[in-house]
Amino acid sequence: MRYRAMLIVVAAAVAIMACGAAWAGDTTAKGQAAVVNNDRAMARDKAIEDALRKAVEQSVGTMITSESSTKDFQLIEDSIYSHSKGFVNKYEIVSEKVEEGVYIVEIKADVSTGQIEGKLKAIGIALSRKGKPRVMVLVSEQNIGQETATSFTTADIGVVENTLVDALQKNGFTVVDRQALAGKISVEDAMSVINADDRAKAKKIANLADAQVIIYGKAIAKDAGTMKDMNGKDTRMHSGQANISARALNADNGEILAADTVHKAFPHIDPNTAAMQALKIAAEDLMKVMTEKIMAKWSQELSGGQMIAVSISGVQDIKTVNDLKTLLTTQIRGVSGVQIRKLAKPDAAMDIDYKGKGQDLALELSEKKVGKYKIDVLEASANAMKIKFETEGGGK
Repeated sequence: MRYRAMLIVVAAAVAIMACGAAWAGDTTAKGQAAVVNNDRAMARDKAIEDALRKAVEQSVGTMITSESSTKDFQLIEDSIYSHSKGFVNKYEIVSEKVEEGVYIVEIKADVSTGQIEGKLKAIGIALSRKGKPRVMVLVSEQNIGQETATSFTTADIGVVENTLVDALQKNGFTVVDRQALAGKISVEDAMSVINADDRAKAKKIANLADAQVIIYGKAIAKDAGTMKDMNGKDTRMHSGQANISARALNADNGEILAADTVHKAFPHIDPNTAAMQALKIAAEDLMKVMTEKIMAKWSQELSGGQMIAVSISGVQDIKTVNDLKTLLTTQIRGVSGVQIRKLAKPDAAMDIDYKGKGQDLALELSEKKVGKYKIDVLEASANAMKIKFETEGGGK
């Protein structure tokens, strides 16, 4: 009995020593925040947040080069730094003090380097394995003093579109310059996309720019009037109010990748400046959310499969379409399901659930035959494909 008790004590001591050793190797960081209106509690919370962010920054710095850190700063900011708490398992405050109106804390944090490494890999892999898709932005903007929204017959680009483009580029996306399409985009088509969510016309506009993703929506800003002080009296400060609604569409298959609506306000003595700044911060917040949703969607597709829309021409016998479905599910690796959307002659259509790149599937199909027909791949992209059934002689 005494021997068993001794074993338990020894095991507990070893466990404590192990935990202590692991804790001793954690990241140490300092954070600080100004004490405003003598609110030390608020300053302390912000100082701890600052320290947690710096602890995570230290861990990220050991995993990437300085070149990558500079080039992909915005993407890392949005995906990791702005969610620092989520990468810290636990922390303890080593010291805290207030000096010259600044709250300073020093913490020792247990940072989950595995989670950070996984996130960094997901960011880079998602864009790379998706073939660095080109993105186009189409947002109508109506600021105060404007009777109508942005006209797409000109090369004029508003603050919202500029902000979205800037954020996308910082996040590693390749953005198509809409100014190059000035005069080519039909106003009717553009407004139909924005006001009526016409996805067919959205795909048409994206194809003009050879873009695989199109982000479209509307932004409206207004002056909500002068603000009141604590006593209910009017001040000279105007409240600029901005609302932005947007969607990101996969131009290959018409699938919505992300959608969100953001409202922001900004105070300024000049109503126009207030409205413009409200639009800008609303666009920045919108892009953070949209980027996260798009990345999450792509990461899910890359790990679990994606839908590839296939258009088929040269159909002489509808049985051939069913034979193609059988071939896909039994002979093509990575295919988890096939749904026939249109079974007709001479054109048919199907959706393929495929784990991999659409181009890889196209290459594999080009080497296959369905009965007496060979498969001629006419066009292929990440999420869409056009094929044609041809006989060995070259005809249908």
